[in-house]
Amino acid sequence: MNLTWKYVKPLKETDAVKKFLKTQKITLPSSLISIIEKYNGGRPSEKSVITETNHEYVFKALLSYNDSDKETIYKIYPELFKASNCFPFASDTAGNFICYDRKKKKYVLYNHETGSFEQITKMVGFV
Repeated sequence: MNLTWKYVKPLKETDAVKKFLKTQKITLPSSLISIIEKYNGGRPSEKSVITETNHEYVFKALLSYNDSDKETIYKIYPELFKASNCFPFASDTAGNFICYDRKKKKYVLYNHETGSFEQITKMVGFV
């Protein structure tokens, strides 16, 4: 299956992602940065995210780097993740966040109800 993206919001500033990461002193895999820049705020056609506990979650959308959009990195990162090794780049349909654990170099899901992280074992286009 070819992964496609809907509802992509073109970046208002072409260097917004790299600028944000530099300001926050965050390093991410170049492949992830490329996806974020190309499909800002978009929703993928393949939505299944499976964690190590075999829970299945639904990938909703990438976070946006346009400050006027509804779900932006500017609101999510400082409030929930600034003190964490995990960097949120997408949300699921239940209010959880799909993150990259910069210390372990793995993709994880942040469960907002429990405040815990689960390693992601399958996510088309990423893992």
